[in-house]
Amino acid sequence: MRELGRVKLVQLQPNGLIIETPHGYFYDASRRMVVDRLTITSRGVEAVTPQGERVLDIHHLDHPDKAYDDDDLVCIGFTSHYQAMRARFGEHMVDGIAGENIIIECEREVWTEDLESGIAIENAQTGELAYLDFVCFAAPCEEFSHFAAQSQDKRLPAAELKTILQFLNNGRRGFLLLLRPGQEPATVQPGDTVYALG
Repeated sequence: MRELGRVKLVQLQPNGLIIETPHGYFYDASRRMVVDRLTITSRGVEAVTPQGERVLDIHHLDHPDKAYDDDDLVCIGFTSHYQAMRARFGEHMVDGIAGENIIIECEREVWTEDLESGIAIENAQTGELAYLDFVCFAAPCEEFSHFAAQSQDKRLPAAELKTILQFLNNGRRGFLLLLRPGQEPATVQPGDTVYALG
């Protein structure tokens, strides 16, 4: 195993981040929910609020509004990728703004070849390892691209949008994973260590 970094923040999307308005579809980053810890199960990501409420991520198989594929249950991102996004788009691109579930503090950018054998997350309190299998990188959408370029009110020309989509592609926008079959549900929180397998 090779250490990638430590978990910086964990969050989920109780509802999707793309909303429909009379003027079209918009990316609403305020719909993210940062939490103290996440639970990852074979059905997706969930958390319990300080008030004791169970909250499912929009990608969870049991979420009533789930409208995504079944292989996108967990999404991770890296602070190094956000550094690159801030350098290009500006300071509004704060860590986690793309809605990934787990943001990992990492000095270098991470790509598919680094993750294709999967990852392990070591619980800082118990030392237990949770194994997740790599699925693919998370392809950026047009709405997030317009948000990044601060052009949600005035849509970008096709050529400029294509350039931004290419910049955010191949993992810079994040990666999708699934809890390894047979793996017990895992708790993930800031401070946990993340390793690349293989």
